[in-house]
Parts: sequence; C-alpha cells; structure tokens
Amino acid sequence: MTRDDIVARAARLVPILRERAAKAESLRRLLDETVADLVAAGLTRTSQPARFGGYELGWDVICEASMTLGRGDASQAWVANVYAEHAFMAALFPDQAQRDVWGTNPEALISASISPVGNRVEVVEGGHVLDGRWPFASGVHHSDWTIVGDLVRTGDTPARHLFFLVPKADREIVDDWYTAGMAGTGSTSVKLARVFVPAHRTLSNDDVAAGAAPGAQVNRNPLYRMPIFGFSNLALASVPVGVAEAMIEEFARFVAHRAARNPATPALEALYARLAESAAEVKAARLLIMNAAKDNMDKLVAGTRLDAADGTRGMQQGAYACVLARRAAGRLFEACGAHGIYLSNVMQRAFRDIYASTVHAGLNWDRAALHYGQMAVEYSRS
Repeated sequence: MTRDDIVARAARLVPILRERAAKAESLRRLLDETVADLVAAGLTRTSQPARFGGYELGWDVICEASMTLGRGDASQAWVANVYAEHAFMAALFPDQAQRDVWGTNPEALISASISPVGNRVEVVEGGHVLDGRWPFASGVHHSDWTIVGDLVRTGDTPARHLFFLVPKADREIVDDWYTAGMAGTGSTSVKLARVFVPAHRTLSNDDVAAGAAPGAQVNRNPLYRMPIFGFSNLALASVPVGVAEAMIEEFARFVAHRAARNPATPALEALYARLAESAAEVKAARLLIMNAAKDNMDKLVAGTRLDAADGTRGMQQGAYACVLARRAAGRLFEACGAHGIYLSNVMQRAFRDIYASTVHAGLNWDRAALHYGQMAVEYSRS
C-alpha cells in the first residue's frame, strides 16, 4: 500500500461521507457501515505495524488522507483520523500489549483520551488500578480498545504521564456527547471502575518523547520514534483544513449560481474577493501542515531525533493552519446569507464543525503561539 493508494481510497469515500453526514450528526456517532468502509479501505491501518498487516506509512500520509476525507464530512474524517493515529500509538506499547490488541484481530480499532484529567491511578503489584472518567474518546462506540492517560505519582518522585491500554469489556461509555459541532464523532466520556491494567499495557510519555518507546524496539520503522505531543496534532489539524477546502468548492458553486441569475449585480465582486482570500488561506493551511509533517518524517528517516523545538514548530504550524481554516470558514459562511442557515445547507455544518474541531487543546493557537514565541526568544539569546 502506497501514499497514492491511501489518498485515492480516501477520495472515493468523500461523496459517501457527505451523503451520511446528517445521519451521523443525528446519531452522534459514526454509522456502522461507515466504520466498515474505513476498515475495508485500509484507512485505519495507515500507521499500523506491518507485522500485523499494517502499512507503516508516514505521518504526512495520515495528514493528506485526513484532509481528503474532511472534504466529505468533518466528524467521520476525524474518527478515521484518530483510528489511524491510535494504531500508531498502540505500536509504541510493549510487544505483548500489541499482541493483546492485534494478535487475534488485526483490524482492531482503538479510541483514546490521553490528556491527564486527575483521575485516581493506584500503583499495585503487577500494574495499576484505574478509577475515574476520561472525556472526549472519539470513535469509542466502534473501538475494541481505549488508551487513557493520566499523571501517576510514586512517593516523592515527580509525577509521570502514563498511558494505559484498556479493553472495551473494562470500560463504560458515558452518553454525554451533546455538542454544537463535530456531533458525529461520538466523543463521549469513558468510565473505568477500579480497572486493573497490567504493567505490559502501560507506556510512559517520557519514553515516547525521547523516541525510545518500547514498541520502537520491535517496530523498526522510523515512524515509531516520533513523539506524540506537538507532532500528532498535525493530523488532527488536517481535518478542519479539508472541511474548509470543501467549503471553498461549495461557495464557488453558490457564487456561480448567483452570477448565472444576475451577472450584472455589483455584489458579485465582493463574493469573488471573499472566495479568493479564503482559497489562499486554505491553500496556505494545507502547505503549513504538509510541510511540517514531511519535515518531521524526513528527519526521522535520516536518523535524527525529533526534539522539543521540532514539537513547538509543529504545534505552531498546525494551530495556525486551524486559524486560517476558521477565518476562511467564517468569511464564506457569513456571505451565504439567510440561505446558509438552513440545516439542509452543507455550509452551516461545515462552519460549525470547523469551529468545534479547532477548539481542541492540541490545536489551540494561544498556547501554540506562547510556546513558539518563548522558544524563538530563547534561540535569539543563544
């Protein structure tokens, strides 16, 4: 399977996702047939280890496929993206954990809620006991496993950010996903009630950040030396950019219809200008993401370790791509007038989904700008 194969398969699903968008939004999760289509197309296995039937393709491929799917529907593209991302993440766990996930079912899907939320994690003999509620587990309804993360303190040592692999039998889905946008992702909370997680299903973010995750010892592709925070966000940012690209196309059709009805109206010039500026912003957003993802992969392939500075740049570029997508979406949506607010108009869902997806913590521009500015100043001093 190549990059071209993956992108072509994603493109074939675009009209199908578009047709199912309203139903997914109503259900507040993906349709069963959509998940089946994503699995059949191989889009959930883009970064899965080859020894389990995956393709081990670069992060830039996930980004491009996610942008392509976003042209069909944001929610369904988002879940496809996280399934692909979390296959990569599961590949960083110790070998036995990977065999637990894919040994009998190579097509197993994984959801996640990895940011620390202050739940109770007890260190016990042979592993940890988890108790609490983890939010925003996109795609959880169809996932076979869930990765959760939290801070763990042992004695006087500094807290460690650990990730835990939990089978679906040990989790409870909490029906709390009622949102103004991205409703079709099914990003509910998951509840764990004193669930024991053996040590081999535990992963330290310190090891991942150092490019030394235990899974990288058995999965030798350079991809598996990529840290998560500051890097994986580029794939998430790809979804709203793809949605914005679809808005460009839809708005061009809207303007063409207006021009055909009244080619002499002065309002057309303003619409042309909005279209041109928005198209330039969305093109720039695509380039920001793809250049960052390709640069990271080139470094990994060359044997270079990705460091905090690389992560800060990736966070900056991904978050700013989202700023550009939001600007374009707002400019186009407000020019659609009263017709744009009908639920039957795809522009209103795209507008809502772009704004909802880009409030994700990993895509927050204020935080990304702060980190980048601090780094730039420190580099100037040295």
